[in-house]
Amino acid sequence: MNISEYQRGYQDAARELITWLHEEAASMNDPHARRILDGAAFGLGVKINRPEHKRAVEIRGQHSANKQT
Repeated sequence: MNISEYQRGYQDAARELITWLHEEAASMNDPHARRILDGAAFGLGVKINRPEHKRAVEIRGQHSANKQT
């Protein structure tokens, strides 16, 4: 399945954000702060993998593709 450039950019940015949150959590001394950032990263990962969210990104990607033509 081919995905639009918009979708690829969205997925890549989300992955980078999740990675950054986990790395920030790993650098902290406070276990409570680590849990909060790890939980935020996990929640973001769950959200971007929901079918309704993926469909919304797909629709936005089609809209931006239509603007360029």
